[in-house]
Amino acid sequence: MIYQKQLIASILVCSALLHGCASTGDGVSDAALSGDPIAMGRDGAKLNTRGAELVKDGEKLLITGRKQLREGEEMIQNGGSKVTTSRFEYKDVANAGGRALDPDAVAKEAKRLSSIGKDWKDAIDTIRDGNELVEKGNKNIDEAQSSIRRGRQMMERGSALVRNGERARLGESLLPVPNRQP
Repeated sequence: MIYQKQLIASILVCSALLHGCASTGDGVSDAALSGDPIAMGRDGAKLNTRGAELVKDGEKLLITGRKQLREGEEMIQNGGSKVTTSRFEYKDVANAGGRALDPDAVAKEAKRLSSIGKDWKDAIDTIRDGNELVEKGNKNIDEAQSSIRRGRQMMERGSALVRNGERARLGESLLPVPNRQP
């Protein structure tokens, strides 16, 4: 008697585990997976719609990421040019300096050197900001490409389900449905 209860419990646990393993995690119902033509068509159409939305959102994010990348690279280039200009300007002013004959001339030299130093710091900050924007752009591009890839896979799976729903309704053999990718 105990053996029978353990056997029944084992069968129930295995059945539950197998049912969980059969789930695809992409919203395809058990009815569609079991071959119900109406459920296959409905679930396939939903997958197509969700996949198309992912592709559309991914394409928008891709445009944003590419724009960020261009703007960041431009900031880096402009900042680099300003650093070079500030360096040369500093050398020119420093070499010409030290010839002041009164405190006002010294203050004027110091003010000019301070201005060059501020411009130099601003240029370095521009380069840093540009690097951050490039990094953000690359991250958005990666995310967009992943979204587009997932969306296309969903659309491919959805289309196969829709076609198979019609084939099942007509009594024809079913085509293989692409596996859901992680």
